[in-house]
Amino acid sequence: MAKFTYDVVIIGSGASGTTVAFEAQAAGLKVAIVEERSWGGTCVLRGCDPKKVLVGAREARNLSTRLRGKGIKQAATISWTDLMAFKETFVENVPESRLENFQEAGIETFFGAASFQDSHSLQVGDDLIQANKIVIATGATPSTLKVEGQEYIQTSDDFLSLEKLPDSVVFIGGGYISFEFASIALAAGREVHIIHHNSEPLKKFDSDFVAALVTHMKEEGIHFHFDTDITKVENKGEKLHIHGKDGFSLQTDLIIGATGRKPNIAHLSLENANIDYTKKGIIVNEKLQTTNNPHIYACGDVAATKGAPLTPVVSMEAAFVAKNVIGGDEKMIYPAIPSVVFTSPKLASIGISAEEAKAHPEKYQIKNHDTTNWYTYKRTNEQIALAKIIEDRESGQIKGAHFLSEEADYMINYVAILMKANLTLADLQSVIFAYPSPASDLTALN
Repeated sequence: MAKFTYDVVIIGSGASGTTVAFEAQAAGLKVAIVEERSWGGTCVLRGCDPKKVLVGAREARNLSTRLRGKGIKQAATISWTDLMAFKETFVENVPESRLENFQEAGIETFFGAASFQDSHSLQVGDDLIQANKIVIATGATPSTLKVEGQEYIQTSDDFLSLEKLPDSVVFIGGGYISFEFASIALAAGREVHIIHHNSEPLKKFDSDFVAALVTHMKEEGIHFHFDTDITKVENKGEKLHIHGKDGFSLQTDLIIGATGRKPNIAHLSLENANIDYTKKGIIVNEKLQTTNNPHIYACGDVAATKGAPLTPVVSMEAAFVAKNVIGGDEKMIYPAIPSVVFTSPKLASIGISAEEAKAHPEKYQIKNHDTTNWYTYKRTNEQIALAKIIEDRESGQIKGAHFLSEEADYMINYVAILMKANLTLADLQSVIFAYPSPASDLTALN
């Protein structure tokens, strides 16, 4: 058994692990990084980046559909084979490139599953790695539905690698993954179903806008089955049969389980290092140190932090951990963080919810805007465009914002800048924006 010793060892080469590794190496520390699957992690290989490539094709198709008869003669159609080939150009070279970057920087690499032997030692294959400080950044993995026939339910990873998209697809779950993939599959001309165990999908987003989005997606052709608990899946040759309570039954060609993600910790043998965890992840303090081991940190989706499981949050936590690993002593503070569901239309949110604002009417005011008939949205024949701004009554500063439109991702980022700078919508009256553009609409939201 070979033994190695380092100042810092990072487990996981995704967005968080990579950030810590390069920052620590740049500070002159002796660094190693461990990866069990593919160098690069979830976001760039089987998450937000490849997903957004598929979203781009859906956007092109849907825009041409909305403008059919308004200057466009024929709506675009999606070639799944060509789209997946295009997607692959974004991911195929990532593992090799990421590995080369580590090696060129002098960061030593180990490939295999890491497991704690004690609070300073990790076993990776036949190697024993000892470190002064250890950073756990193993991310999350798709949850599995514990029902009979579970082996016939595939994951989001599988969807992003499909060589062929069959005629009928069922998505299980009411989160952003189901909604986004369902929107993509519908644009590709498939029969699409979403099954959710209760009647409240996308719980972290504005309930009024979620209801409007569901109504719109139903009108577009997606079949929703709420308050439906699945009990069994059977493979009957040409079709998969889904059975549920109260006689629910559905036949389909493909089932994608998207019932959430769980911390990727099963293989780590955390008990050997006395590391506490819950189903939400590894327990950490405000410095992102584990409970019983101040020299062991956890960040990103594997950690039970206050941050949402989003790539920008992961990167922010990693940069923070890197500072403390190098010698800092800071506590993590989370700013208002925008979140987007890349459906069609898109759903976006930042800051406090309307429910929170309604609970404190003396403190907040809610400004609702139906912008569907505004020029920005009429010119591309959008069917729905809504905005909801939550302001502090005393200062006028924005404390929350919610958008439902094809431009929601841009609008929420504009608001994020305003919130960071503690500016009000009234402050924008002196800013000259390019016109006409979504940004120039901001002043009209006041």
